[in-house]
Amino acid sequence: MRIRVNELIVRNFRGFRDEHRITFNDGINIIHGPVGSGKTSIIQALEYALYGTQLEVKERVSKLSDLINEDSNSAMVKLVLSNGIEVARELRRAGESARETASVAINGTTYKSDDIYSRVVEVLGVDDDDFERFVLVTHRTLEALVYGNVSKRSLFIDKMFGLDALDNLNRSLPMSQIENAITVLRQRLASVKELPEIISKYGSIEKAQSKVKELKDEIERLRKEEGELSNVYSELMRKREELLRGFRGIEEVYSDYIATRLRRENLEQELEKSGVREINEMSIRLELERIRDSLVEKLEEYAMVKEADDVGKLVITNDNLADASEKIYTAFEGLVKLKDKLIEDKEYLSNVRSDLEVQVEALKASLRELESRLSQEEPRVREYRALVDKYGEPIKVKREIEELRSSLEKISAEESFKSSLLNVLQYILTNHEDRCPICGRPLRDDDHKRIKDRITELSKSRSEEINNIRSRLSELERILASMEALLPIVNDYEATIERMRDVRSRYETALSKLETIERSIRDIDKRTQVLIRFIDEFRVEIDDIDKSISYLRKYRELESLKMREDELRQRLANLGVDTQTIISIEEQIRYIDNKLTQVRTKLSDDSAELSRLELALSSIGFDREDPSVLRKRLDFLEDFYNKLTRIRAGIRDVQARVRDEMIRVIKNNVGSIFKMLYPYGDLEGAGIEVTVRDRGIVGVVSEYTLYALRLGGRKVTISRLSDGQRLTIALSFLLSVYRSTNHNIDFLLMDEPVPYVDQNIRKAFATLLTRFIGEELIGQVIITTQSGDLVNDITNAAKENGIKYKVIKLIKDGNERRIVGSND
Repeated sequence: MRIRVNELIVRNFRGFRDEHRITFNDGINIIHGPVGSGKTSIIQALEYALYGTQLEVKERVSKLSDLINEDSNSAMVKLVLSNGIEVARELRRAGESARETASVAINGTTYKSDDIYSRVVEVLGVDDDDFERFVLVTHRTLEALVYGNVSKRSLFIDKMFGLDALDNLNRSLPMSQIENAITVLRQRLASVKELPEIISKYGSIEKAQSKVKELKDEIERLRKEEGELSNVYSELMRKREELLRGFRGIEEVYSDYIATRLRRENLEQELEKSGVREINEMSIRLELERIRDSLVEKLEEYAMVKEADDVGKLVITNDNLADASEKIYTAFEGLVKLKDKLIEDKEYLSNVRSDLEVQVEALKASLRELESRLSQEEPRVREYRALVDKYGEPIKVKREIEELRSSLEKISAEESFKSSLLNVLQYILTNHEDRCPICGRPLRDDDHKRIKDRITELSKSRSEEINNIRSRLSELERILASMEALLPIVNDYEATIERMRDVRSRYETALSKLETIERSIRDIDKRTQVLIRFIDEFRVEIDDIDKSISYLRKYRELESLKMREDELRQRLANLGVDTQTIISIEEQIRYIDNKLTQVRTKLSDDSAELSRLELALSSIGFDREDPSVLRKRLDFLEDFYNKLTRIRAGIRDVQARVRDEMIRVIKNNVGSIFKMLYPYGDLEGAGIEVTVRDRGIVGVVSEYTLYALRLGGRKVTISRLSDGQRLTIALSFLLSVYRSTNHNIDFLLMDEPVPYVDQNIRKAFATLLTRFIGEELIGQVIITTQSGDLVNDITNAAKENGIKYKVIKLIKDGNERRIVGSND
């Protein structure tokens, strides 16, 4: 049985002077009082009794000595739990601190040692951190889930999952410090490292220094050449400008001519590089018709009738090659989608097959277990059936026993009467009585003779018959006892046979399904492989045709450009423009421009090499520490950094596995608990999703989304729901975390979980609490509140639903807190 709270005794604890005793019932326990009346102190006392600390002390908001009432030097807390568990702790002031003595009684055994904490954790199944995550619910908890933004909610959920500890561990790794140390060492080693590279590249330091002079001379020459080329370029541009100045009014024709010429030359160079000399429109059309026909055949093969019909009707001419190719490719994409669909179907069937294989193995194991049970019970069943064959069914044996008992009783009565009569007759003969001692009638000689005959007749005993009946009765009673002892085994045997028939039927059905799915997978796999080969081959062919069409388009464009260039040249000639002179200047300008680009590139490369070489030569010899020592230190730091990187990766892997497992378990629980708690039909479920972002050295950041499901499965995030719906999802999430944790606690502590809320949320919360208990999600809730309205809402909801409740009232009298009474 899981553990609940029975009683709490406090003495001089926080605001409570003297000794106070609080008993708790199953169901809902409401601790009600104004601000400062000690409601939270009771929750703190429960936590302190269990773990020797509590949240404020752990967060360093207060000290352990602050738990002692200010007017006393000692405090005591005793907690009585179900299952025979009692925990007691006493605090005594010692200067500014406090000393603690503690004991725990478990099933009558008392422990007084340092391992009390571990004893409590072992019994409850949760430590103090998990207690604050899963058992203690505060208003901060619900606010973070219900009203917090994604970041606040995610930080809270990570903390509930224990991932914050891993994040802190990740951040504590000195990655940045080691990176900085490695950078400094590498910089110090750079000069030493440059030496062998310089020698390898230039031969020696002297040759490297000579190279510096050569580079400077080369850079000087290149700068001079750059200047000369720039002057030539400027002069050509001036001549071009003067020449064009005489062609005022024909700038548009001239610009069109130059652009057409440049496009024609670029296109000729592109086609020359491609190696394509001639494009035959007829061959492209024939090739398109061939692949169209092969595509139609494949579409028909895969039952894509409409697509096959559309492509089959496509008429290909020399004028619509590009459009035809596009339509063929569009239909071809239908096959690609079909291939993807077949792969998805195979994956789905593979998953189904895996599930069926697990089911088949489970059914096979059940069959083996049932066969083993039948084998064990069969000898007893045969024994029972042998008894039935010999003696009949138990009811028949019972009937025969009753008949034998009746006969035995009758015969015994008759024998008793005979014995009494025989005694009377013998008395008459022995004493020669002349009158009957019973009726007083006179007796004659012939009466004495008849009495003698009667004595002889009555002296015949039926003892053998009685013994036979008793023997038979004893035998049947023994047989009946055996049959009644064997009957449950026989009934179980027959029930096992029926169950075995059912399991065997399910096993054979699962096997049949498995065989069907295997055939389907093989068929899909075969069809997919054929389709993949066709798609790969077809894609190459259509790509080749598209290239050919592209080159054909370019050849057509080239012919058009040549004609356009001749036309523009003729127009310029008619206007008196010497195109040869203009072309000559343009070619010179282009040549000089290319030459300038080459010179400037070479100048940039030489300048960069000179800069690197001068820097390397200047740094050599400045670091006086032994390079081997620096190298060892760097190797050590790099190795240490790599180990820390693996540790960080391991931490992230643990985070991911913990997060995935918690989400997997909780996601199902959230939905099922939400359905229990939410009484309306507009939402059919709830769940949680997580998005993980890797922030490098900062660590992995989780972003959680709580959502509800509308009818039809549409997800609605918690931020878009009403307050009551948010509250239901939040509490469903908290309970799912609580239930997914392997512990023995059957109580939930709620410290002012919903302060300052409107009437609707308050009533919704009260209803949820009663449903917690009614749906057996939890056995006991202890909740504190200063709201009298919430107390009324909870008690009314508890009465309506037949849930046990108790109200514990607190008051504040000056600095003293007192329990003034409780109502069950």
